[in-house]
Amino acid sequence: MKAYRLLVICAGLAIGAAVAADIEVTGPDGRKILLKADKTWSYAESKEAKDSDKDKAADAKPKDPGEAVLSLESRIDGPRICRYQLKLVNNLPYEIRSLVPELSVFRTQDVVYDSKFAGFSFIRPGDTQTQEVRFNGIGCEEVLRVRVGGGDRCEMGELDKFSNAKGKCLALVRVVESKVVRFDK
Repeated sequence: MKAYRLLVICAGLAIGAAVAADIEVTGPDGRKILLKADKTWSYAESKEAKDSDKDKAADAKPKDPGEAVLSLESRIDGPRICRYQLKLVNNLPYEIRSLVPELSVFRTQDVVYDSKFAGFSFIRPGDTQTQEVRFNGIGCEEVLRVRVGGGDRCEMGELDKFSNAKGKCLALVRVVESKVVRFDK
């Protein structure tokens, strides 16, 4: 009787392991797709790619999972008002549910004149969202640079608004150089 129970337990463990294993399927375009047990997916590597990976050094850097790209697209001048158009492109493998970076405008002698927040939300992978930020009391010609900071209470991937993740949200965002004004982190 004990042997029978042991056999049933072993069979259950084997079935559980098989259910939790990765599954390879073929997509409509013929490429192999690996459905992982952690509910993510990736394209399956060919045998040649796997063999070449074995030849690489053991300390090779892991593949970059992607990034979000923030750009300052344009400015709109007004009388003692400066508005900037921002664009965020989500190249990450997951949705950006919320990202609120702080934008600071600087004028002469690298002094912060004002800071505002730009809120981006619910941007699916591959999608783009634009926002406008308005700074009152300063003309665009007076602005020397716009700096991106903050954003620590983001909700994207494993990070959420309760994460102790100072700097980790913006680490996933690349700020690209702008032709409009100096734009950086």
